[in-house]
Amino acid sequence: MRRFFIEQAEIAKDKPMIEGPDAHHITSVFRLKPGDEILLVDGTGFEYRATLIRISKNQVEIAVTEKYAVRTESPIKITVGQGYLKDKKMDMLVRHLTETGITRWIPMISEYSIPQIDIKKNSARVERWITIAREAVKQCGRTLVPVITAPASFAEIVKNFGNTDLKIIFYENEAKPLGQTLLPGAPQPSEILLLFGPEGGFSTKEVELAIANGFVAGSLGPRILRAETASIAACALVQHIFGDMA
Repeated sequence: MRRFFIEQAEIAKDKPMIEGPDAHHITSVFRLKPGDEILLVDGTGFEYRATLIRISKNQVEIAVTEKYAVRTESPIKITVGQGYLKDKKMDMLVRHLTETGITRWIPMISEYSIPQIDIKKNSARVERWITIAREAVKQCGRTLVPVITAPASFAEIVKNFGNTDLKIIFYENEAKPLGQTLLPGAPQPSEILLLFGPEGGFSTKEVELAIANGFVAGSLGPRILRAETASIAACALVQHIFGDMA
């Protein structure tokens, strides 16, 4: 059954409507008809079974027949601070990290970030990342849309997450594997912050600042991974150790 996204405020109306790209997909791509059933995701943890009532070119009226919680979310909350990458690698990371189950994604300005941040275009980029995250949620069966924030500096992120249970900065010059870095017998974390550098990695100064603020340095092994590969591999590894990918 096809899954579509709907705002929580819209689903609460007497006659909920689907508009925009999803309405186009219903009418023109999937060619669904009145009486057909679909699944709806509101981005807050619930899924709905609904019946199509009335269809026009840009709007689809629905009737909700069932509401239920879906258990596809990880038991841990993972925030990712991602150093800016070139080209469209950031778009790809939003999609794939949403699939791994992260709950927050922060584009991060660090010392070796190469792309220059265009303030005028930045809000449009954030909106695009939110759209990409929503599409990934529909595809992978999740019910919660990760929070996509405005860009923040490395120092801001390092200093503003003091209450997080576990904070890891992934650093290519760290010798110990991640499993040896984590303290044996430590309590199960509920919130984790992961920091990944841009193509040039982190500077020694940044790593020292992170460790001084309660981070542990993590390694992904002896092979040098591309920046985008490292982020995906590390999130999957952390979900395996602490979440629901075991």
